[in-house]
Parts: sequence; C-alpha cells; structure tokens
Amino acid sequence: MSAKRLIDIDGLSLDLIETILERAVALSQGAEPFAQTHTVANVFFEPSTRTRVSFEMAATRLGLRVINLDGERSSITKGESVLDTLKTLHAMGVELAVLRHEQTGICHELMDELPPGLGLINAGDGCGHHPTQALLDAATLIAQGVDLPTAKVVICGDLRHSRVARSNVALLTRLGVGEIGLAGPEALMPAMGSDFEGIKRFEDLDSALANADVVMMLRVQKERMDAAHGGLDWADYHQHWGLTAERLAKAKPDCWVMHPGPMNRGVELSADVADGPRSLILTQVRMSVFTRMAIFEALLS
Repeated sequence: MSAKRLIDIDGLSLDLIETILERAVALSQGAEPFAQTHTVANVFFEPSTRTRVSFEMAATRLGLRVINLDGERSSITKGESVLDTLKTLHAMGVELAVLRHEQTGICHELMDELPPGLGLINAGDGCGHHPTQALLDAATLIAQGVDLPTAKVVICGDLRHSRVARSNVALLTRLGVGEIGLAGPEALMPAMGSDFEGIKRFEDLDSALANADVVMMLRVQKERMDAAHGGLDWADYHQHWGLTAERLAKAKPDCWVMHPGPMNRGVELSADVADGPRSLILTQVRMSVFTRMAIFEALLS
C-alpha cells in the first residue's frame, strides 16, 4: 500500500494500525497535534454528517487547508468521471482526497489510476469498506480500557449491507480480539465468504449477548436493499433484534454499546439504551475527530 492511501484494513500494516490507535488515544487525552501544511479535499457523493464533519474538524485542528466538494454540485453531474474529478483537484494542489461514494469497490478501482502525488482515504464505498470507522471504534474501546485480547464483541443488525461490519471484523481480527460474534435476521446476514469466514454466527440476539463485553449495533440500510430484503416489518425487527435494556442485561454488567450512526431509534436500539450509561455512541463521535487527526498525521508525515 502506498504510504498515502488508506483503502481497507488489509492494506495497513499492523505497525501502522497500532501507531494510529495509540496516537488517537493520546490526542483524545490532550497530546499536542502535529501541525500540517498540506491541502486535503473531502469528496462526498453520499449524505454524511459524522464522517464528513469529523474529517473536516480533524483537518482544521491540524492546520490543513480543507476543500469540501459536494458530488451533487460538482462536474460529475455534467458527465465527468470520479477519476477526472480527482485529477483536476490534484492539479489545483490537493494532496489527499477523502472519498465517500455509493459504488462498492470504487477506491480499489481508482488506486492504480491516481496521479502519483495524490493520496486517497476511503471514507466509505457502498457495501465495501469503511476503514476509518473501524479504526475509531477500536480507538474508542482502547480509550475505555477494554482488554481486546480477552473481549467478546458482538456485531448485530444489517450485516449484509454493512461496510462498517466488514471493516470492523477485519480490524478486530488483526488486533487479536478474543471472540467476535455476528447476529441478525437471516435475510440480512452476509453471504458466506472470505470477509466473514470463521466468524461465529448466532441465530438470535439473546444468545449472542451472553457474556458480551461490547455490542455493536448496525443501522438497517434501507437505501441499499433490493426488493428481496426491503420489506421488513420494523416493529417486528425491533422486537426480535432491537437492543433494549432487558436484552442488554443478558450481557456482562459492564458491556459497552456502540453504533456507528445514524441510528434509527426504536428499530436497532431503544432510547433508554442509546442514551444510557453503557452507551459509547457519542464517545465514538468524539473519538472520530481524534482518530482522523491521527490518520492524517500518519499519511501526510
């Protein structure tokens, strides 16, 4: 992997992963950021609040010059390709592009075509990968004192369409997490394949939660569902797969609750869990800025 490209977890060395996580935690605890003089562009073709704003705030805190490009208001609407858009930005002085796109695998397709001096961060590609989300999730757990080698982490929800789940499974496996479990409706479970090979699957959430240290709830991604998966009854989903206080009691007493957002209250989890003392949801949002600062430092240094 080019030192300036972060496309998926598998493309990162374990040393770089550990450097980013340690630096993110240090920044969250008050470490002085390393000032930067580069120019980055956030190029987003999908709606985003947390990812886009946290990348912008991370860049600003480092002193980077930031360009925000809304895909719907760019020359893409006139027929320009994503590659030509990125080449154009690079010709203007952009050194690193943060790309969010609905096409699965687009960042991998672009890698070999980019100008040599242009870096690329995958900020989410369709149902593919979201490596910076996985990194910030891990940094959040480390900052909370979770002992990853002995932890049981359960990922529950719409796993079939989740780039967050794919990247988290890859990262948690690399970090040697004690146990990873997957749970969700059969229609929303991932197809068997290398990305989830060997990961334990549970047929119901109650069984999955037993002895869990961390539960990551996933958004039901209605916008990515085809006709075969889009007719879910949301009340029924919450009844069987929603995380409630009663269900959470089946996990360890100090089990942490995570969600990458945006969340559907009353579907993936109840309000009392989302806002409760075990919730790390807003802590994840806070750590997203520090983790993306650490990523910028690592890729631009």
